[in-house]
Formats: sequence, structure tokens, C-alpha cells
Amino acid sequence: MNYYFHIPFCRSKCGYCAFYSEPSPDPGMFDAYLDKLERELDAAPLPPPDTVYLGGGTPTLFDPARLERLFCLIRQKLAPEAGTEISIEANPETVDREKIRLIRSFANRISLGVQSFSAEHRRTLGRDCTQQALHHAIDLIRDAEFPQWNIDLIYAIPGATRRDFFNDLATAARAGAPHISCYSLTPEEGARLCDRLQPDDDEAAALWEEIPQQLAPWEFRRYEISNYALPGHECRHNVNVWRGGLLRGFGPAAASFDGALRYAQAASLTEWLAGAPPELDEIPGAARLNEIFAVNLRTASGWTPHLWSRVPGADGWEARLRLARSAAKETSPEFFDISPGRITLSSSGLLFWNTIAEVLL
Repeated sequence: MNYYFHIPFCRSKCGYCAFYSEPSPDPGMFDAYLDKLERELDAAPLPPPDTVYLGGGTPTLFDPARLERLFCLIRQKLAPEAGTEISIEANPETVDREKIRLIRSFANRISLGVQSFSAEHRRTLGRDCTQQALHHAIDLIRDAEFPQWNIDLIYAIPGATRRDFFNDLATAARAGAPHISCYSLTPEEGARLCDRLQPDDDEAAALWEEIPQQLAPWEFRRYEISNYALPGHECRHNVNVWRGGLLRGFGPAAASFDGALRYAQAASLTEWLAGAPPELDEIPGAARLNEIFAVNLRTASGWTPHLWSRVPGADGWEARLRLARSAAKETSPEFFDISPGRITLSSSGLLFWNTIAEVLL
């Protein structure tokens, strides 16, 4: 089982972000959240975790005492073992030596929201973080010797040149992060600066195509449309979820998948605290299989008969081959690499994954 905890609190709302969060929260909201979380974890037996992911929001906005309470709850209720991947998202301006030491005692993977190493471009994004805080956080993470850690970057920022982004890539790699996530700026509905942050789509595509070459000197490889890692440093939680693995989400807006149904908790702290029921995503079994099939085609490794057989309720491999061949005819044969033992997308197919997904679904 894979577990996701959505901690919906932020110092301020970044201009590009449409994820559910509560900016500048009252500390009492932290305690109400933790109290409700404890009740939910107590409510039913929970299978042992393969992965645990703490996202947000900004989990590291919690002070050390509340972080310790959160970690203790997860230890007591889920009993993660030494091999469990435990990830936590962090923003540079919310960590210090004490927090990093505490996090390292619990988690073995940390994901740092850098977005850009340029103060100017972070201001464009509405990202509240100083250069000093950013570099200090990286130093703390390196000193703590996390076995797995990630730097998040955004590209196609208005006003940024290609060289600016390539410098960001090189800086992240030189910092020692074995995993780098690169997301094209997307004007999400509901984001504070949605109307102002309009990327050039052609430039974004050109930058995406250049990323593997820019990271090649450090031996990174693209293993998913937006994710790059040194061998052995892929995010296991994400890989499991992409392949249709079971997911249990806690906290407002957190998603779950039980093998057939997807459901999401109320995207409101107030409603979640009040016990609002989750929103169900009920679709026929065949449509669910197509959804899972499409999602994992975002990865460079795609599907094999063995991987597909592990999907809950999977149909036969021959049916997947027929679907892939039909989609290739409807889109472009150049988008797919299909053989009896594997189905993947080519580089151009990954770039046009949205188009392919529409056909598969």
C-alpha cells in the first residue's frame, strides 16, 4: 500500500500553484488537522506501507513539535519498516537545522521546491524565497546525507531565457541532487497569477526536448515525462501510483485508489474537519484499466506483460497490444514503440502524451 498525506498549509500562495492549500494559517488549524488525522488513522486497520509521501501545501511549515507529532502518528499507526520509502516535500524558507535533523530521523527522501535558482524568476512566479534561504536549505540537506532527494524546477517562465533554465539544471545537478523534477509552467485555473503566467508552448516543447542532453554529463535519465534521476534514485511512490498501485490518502484534497474506485477527500479544511464524505470517481472497469494504461505510458519504461499482470483486474496482454496499435494508427506510428514484450512511447510520443491519452481513454 502507498500512503499520501496532504498537509494543506503554506506561508503564502505561490502565483503558479492551484493545489489546495491554506496560506498564513492560524496555528490552531495545525492542531485541528493533527487531531482529525489521528482519529482517521485510528478508525480502521491499515495495511503495511511500501511508500509514504507527505505533500502539500508545505509540510515543513509545521514547527518541530508538530512535525514530531505527525511523524509519531505515522510510526505508530503504519509501522513503516526500514525499506519503506518515506518522502516529504519542503520549501527552503521553512527549514532549519533542527527541522532537517528531525525530518532525517523519520524520512529517507526529501523534495525541495526550488522552482528557479534565479531570484528574479522566482519573483515572476510569486515564489516567496530568498537566495540565502534556498542555498542554506540545500546545504542542510546535503549535510544530513539523505539517501534520496529531489529538486523541483519550473521552465518556460516568462522573461527567462533558455540559458537561464539550463543554468538551473546544471546548478541542481552540481548541488548533488540525484533526482530532478522539471515542470513546464502551466497556467492552472485557480492559480493566483494564472492570467499573467502565460508560457510560450513552442518554447516549452523545445526546452523539454533539450533537458536530457543538458543533464547527460551527470548521467541523469528521463524516466517519466517530467522526472529525471540517477540510476536507482527514481521516486518509488510515484512509480507505484503510475502503475496502478493501491493508494490511501489522508487530509483535505487527498486522493485514494482501492483497485477499482478513485476517491478524493473534500478540498476544504473546514469540510474535511467536519467529516464531509469523499468524492467518488466511479467509471466502468474497462475505462479504469485504460486510464491506468495511459498514465504509466508517461514513463520511459512503459508496460511489460509482467507489469500489466500486477494491475488490479488486468485484462490480457494481447488486448493491450491491440489498444496500443489502434492508438498508434489514430495518432502517429512514430509515437509508439510496440513489441510483444513491451509497449512504450517514443520521445515524440511522450511530448504528445496528452493527445495519446485522449485516444486511449
